[in-house]
Amino acid sequence: MTNMTQPTLHPFDDIKNLAKDLPTGDIEVGAHVAAKLEQSLGGLRPLGHLSAAVSWLAQWQGSTTPAINKPLVSVFIGTHNVAANVLGVDVIAGGKARMAAMTTISKTNTQGIAAVRGLAGSVSAFFKVFDMGVEAPAADMCKGASLSQRECAGAIAYGMEVVAEDADIIALGNAGFGSATAAAGIARALYGGAAQYWAGGDGEAADRRIKAVETATITHKEILGDPLEVLRCFGGRDIAGMVGAILAARHQNIPVLLDGYTVCAAAAIVHALNPAGLDHCLAAHKTIEPAHGALLERIEKKPLLDYGLGIGDGSGAAMTIGVIKAAAAGYQHL
Repeated sequence: MTNMTQPTLHPFDDIKNLAKDLPTGDIEVGAHVAAKLEQSLGGLRPLGHLSAAVSWLAQWQGSTTPAINKPLVSVFIGTHNVAANVLGVDVIAGGKARMAAMTTISKTNTQGIAAVRGLAGSVSAFFKVFDMGVEAPAADMCKGASLSQRECAGAIAYGMEVVAEDADIIALGNAGFGSATAAAGIARALYGGAAQYWAGGDGEAADRRIKAVETATITHKEILGDPLEVLRCFGGRDIAGMVGAILAARHQNIPVLLDGYTVCAAAAIVHALNPAGLDHCLAAHKTIEPAHGALLERIEKKPLLDYGLGIGDGSGAAMTIGVIKAAAAGYQHL
């Protein structure tokens, strides 16, 4: 008998396959709703630029009467030890940085203090926090890969569980600690340019964040052409989880609202795998987070609204649920 050696599957093979052949929603339904809105009231555009959001909703819900009845606001949280380079305190070892991370995330997760919880409730949205290893920070991207290949693939798979809530629209937010630095590293790795462009800001912390992104880019210069390796080396479990959520929602034809800079960094990984991979996503708004607008341009998303928010924890996306829900209700009477 001849010994047959089975090929070893790479942990990312399934993820790459998921990003290849993607459903397109019901394009005809979306076009029908768009045409009706264009012709309504003699072309007076009763819903203005919200018309595009309503026809987008119709396409992905596959309904000529689009509506939001079961929204979900899902916040992915995690910690990144690259924060040690920004705050000067090791997150793993403890100290002020770890205490701050634990306090912030505990309030969001269990105490209901974060505004996003109230905003989700105001639009009758189910609110769920995905704890992506708060007490197991991703490794320092400046010194090595944030995650192993299996850890990264596992986090992506875990994030896919977001579709189990049976929502008709999903708003993604992030409340990670050190996530913005990781997101800047991802953006720099995918699109090039100066680290200051992607990680800029004012003050000593911003200077250290820029230096961290510069250092990490040199550390991982050999993998910059591979989106999933970029995710593994620069991102953490929370960002990988959001990649999984975006991909899973696409395969279930569930529309997704993207929130701030870190969420859009996860979306950028999907976009890099497949430029059509974000067709089911809408940029809910533009924050005042540094380089958020530039990142939206790279992933070909025009923000629907601008609330002037400086946080990407899902607050803006939660508010945008209400706006789109109202617009869809208005459409029903045209």
